[in-house]
Amino acid sequence: MTELQKRVLTGIVGIVVLLFVLMQGGIFLKLALFLLSVEVVRELYNAFRNIKINLNIISLLIGCISLFIFEIYEVSLDFSIILVLISSFIFVLFSEKYSLNDIAFTVFSFIYGPYLLNLLYGLDKSLIYLVFIIAFSTDTFAYFIGSAIGKHKLIPKVSPNKSIEGALGGIIGCLVLTLIYFYYIKLPINILSIIFIIIASMAGQIGDLFASKIKRITGIKDYAKILPGHGGILDRFDSTILIIPFIYILQFFLF
Repeated sequence: MTELQKRVLTGIVGIVVLLFVLMQGGIFLKLALFLLSVEVVRELYNAFRNIKINLNIISLLIGCISLFIFEIYEVSLDFSIILVLISSFIFVLFSEKYSLNDIAFTVFSFIYGPYLLNLLYGLDKSLIYLVFIIAFSTDTFAYFIGSAIGKHKLIPKVSPNKSIEGALGGIIGCLVLTLIYFYYIKLPINILSIIFIIIASMAGQIGDLFASKIKRITGIKDYAKILPGHGGILDRFDSTILIIPFIYILQFFLF
């Protein structure tokens, strides 16, 4: 099986699983977010280890478990950050294994990965779908338009294949599809929602570039090999993770 065939097959299976989880919601979504969070932690741990940064895996797992429990009992997810901070401080005090630099990267990794990812559970179901519509449409339009007419490199030192034309095409294509979705589910279409869609699409591309920057710094090609043809969870959800908080904010203005 070629890499393209693996990529397509994994993509089809992934979409089916994603739709099932989103349609079922509830405990299925909570478990999915927990498993994704643990895998993201593993991928970041392995990546940063290449540059001698020792993430506190126990604190990160405490954070992931607390997110899962807090979602069940409808407690603010912000408390999970406090737990990660306190547990990290304890390890610094009683163990020579971790430096302040390690702890800083541990807290960053938790907020960047599990915390932002789990904000998805606090969204209305229609907005959960919106997150993935923005992510997938931006990626798709950016790829095809960039491949067709892309001439000016966006940030060649980070991602040499991405172009300014592709980035703009991704935003425009995303805006069109998202406004159709807004109209279909009767969400308000106004200047505020349009601005948020554009910002969320840009955030998705920034998330993609940021994840690529981490890979270049840590000297890895992919975060993992868990998804044949795609790499790791972060390779697939890098743009989605940064879109979620913007849609989370948008929810307060729409509902």
